[in-house]
Amino acid sequence: MPAIDTTKKYRRNPDLLSVDMDGDLVMMSIETGSYFGVSGIGPFIWELIETPRGIAEMVDAICVEFEVDPETASADLAGFLGQLSDNGMIEVS
Repeated sequence: MPAIDTTKKYRRNPDLLSVDMDGDLVMMSIETGSYFGVSGIGPFIWELIETPRGIAEMVDAICVEFEVDPETASADLAGFLGQLSDNGMIEVS
């Protein structure tokens, strides 16, 4: 998994289609035809990265929304962004 750079901004890959299905998120890569399913905190993060966001901003939003400590939010966010990155689902700027 690539390292998550805290100085960068992350946003959705615009080539993905996504739809909410009863609180879960289903995404499809137009380029590869692959499907991905996300639940839990994933749909919230996906909404956050509709526009480019930095790690600190996302951690703050997660802490407020889910009443979790910054260390846990940061670790979970890094893991999730790493998975998204590994699958070409986000762009970094």
